[in-house]
Amino acid sequence: MDKVNEFEHGADLSYSKDVNMNYVSFNVESNLHYRFSSAEDLLNDLDTLASMIQHHHEKQVPRLHVLDEYYKAKNTNIIKNSRRKEKEKSDHRSAHNFGKVLSTFDVGYNTGNPIKVQIDDNSKQTEIDEFNLNNDIDGLNGELWLDMDKYGRAYDISYRDEDDIDYVDLCNVFETFVVYDTSVKREPILAVRYPKTRFSKHADKQFIRPTIYTKDKIITYDETTLAAIKLSNPQEEPHEYKEVQINEYAPNRFRTGLYEDILSLIDLYDAGQSDTANYMTDLNDALLVISGDIEAAGLTTEDAVKQKEANMLLLESGVDINGNKTSVTAGYIYKQYDVNGVEAYKDRVRKDIHEISMIPDLTDANFSGVQSGEAMKYKLFGFEQMTAVKQRLFKKGLMRRYRLLFNLKTSISEVENADLKGMRVIFTPNLPKAILEELKALVDAGAMLSQETILGLSSFVTDVSAELERVKKEQPVNPVPDYNFTGNEYLEKMKKAAEVE
Repeated sequence: MDKVNEFEHGADLSYSKDVNMNYVSFNVESNLHYRFSSAEDLLNDLDTLASMIQHHHEKQVPRLHVLDEYYKAKNTNIIKNSRRKEKEKSDHRSAHNFGKVLSTFDVGYNTGNPIKVQIDDNSKQTEIDEFNLNNDIDGLNGELWLDMDKYGRAYDISYRDEDDIDYVDLCNVFETFVVYDTSVKREPILAVRYPKTRFSKHADKQFIRPTIYTKDKIITYDETTLAAIKLSNPQEEPHEYKEVQINEYAPNRFRTGLYEDILSLIDLYDAGQSDTANYMTDLNDALLVISGDIEAAGLTTEDAVKQKEANMLLLESGVDINGNKTSVTAGYIYKQYDVNGVEAYKDRVRKDIHEISMIPDLTDANFSGVQSGEAMKYKLFGFEQMTAVKQRLFKKGLMRRYRLLFNLKTSISEVENADLKGMRVIFTPNLPKAILEELKALVDAGAMLSQETILGLSSFVTDVSAELERVKKEQPVNPVPDYNFTGNEYLEKMKKAAEVE
């Protein structure tokens, strides 16, 4: 069978080192999908498999590191560029973690309210609920979504521990990748994890233990170095998942992170804020200018240089038309600073960051005040379109996660079948809600709400059932009647009860 190897070697990640240039560029290789004809062929060609690991570490991990740094306000350009050429000038470096701001909004919107997984089969729903409870699945989903926003990819791994409990955990994107086949469906044929086992400040002494996951076994190789990867002494362990245990999530088919395509704008904002700080600092250091008969005072060129370092400038006076020396004067020179122009420029860059990322800027004056739901929908329209794509792809990943779970349970006869037909994944946007206005509109329309539902909307009632029991105990003579009626009907019933007394 012919082998197909579609990963390549080429240029590395690059970033600007010039004071007048602001950009971070990623080579196409930094985000390639690895593909091969089959897992069997690749496992028989260990040199190619080792080259894939090497390629991932050298070509793809650097991109992930840069994206991680922009999330942590360690922005590459502003930190590493040589921004100033004169030592006596200010050189403030202000990095802004827009990556964190944008990602926090997106993660909170999509996973702040738990993602619901429902199926009509009660026994399978019980299995799913128990699995979710054991794995703090809401927290895991949030971490996966954050990795998607940061890196354009995220991974989790399903496994069963020694106590026969099924688990799923987050995988480190810096040491994990999936290899797909060459078919149109692009099915995963194996996944690779190569965690570092021993730390060393020397790159050629970094030790890893490669582990390969296929659809029916786990293969662990002996510890080796990253500089010269050698896959030897394989130790195989079978599993019953019937598919590759590692699951990849992506926000789009290009595996582009949320803020990856606006790094240049973030660099511009960093530069603008840093230059503003530099101007303000240099502005405070006014330059003293003394002009006069410098030569007669016996000052040399070396003296003039020293005076400049002391923030002074000596100017030789001139001669008028009569041949007389001009008068000696002294004064301060202040740098001119266009405050309005600079602030307008930074505001425009900030607006572009939010506009192109499609994440709304909640500090914008247009979001202030009371606005209708329809008006808010238009402001979130672009964000909602992007979210629809991400939710659809994330749903595919979740479906595969639970398919792995039931594949295993079916293989060991814990459930009858792995059919998940009818499974629903429901996303509930996490946005502020005008509950009072909604309740008023429902009551005015004649809707019937129970007191249990109304109390459930309260922020200070933690246990609705317990609260209803306490209300009943406070009214032993006339127990609280059935609450399934409107507010007006409740008042009428209470009036009649009072008349009977």
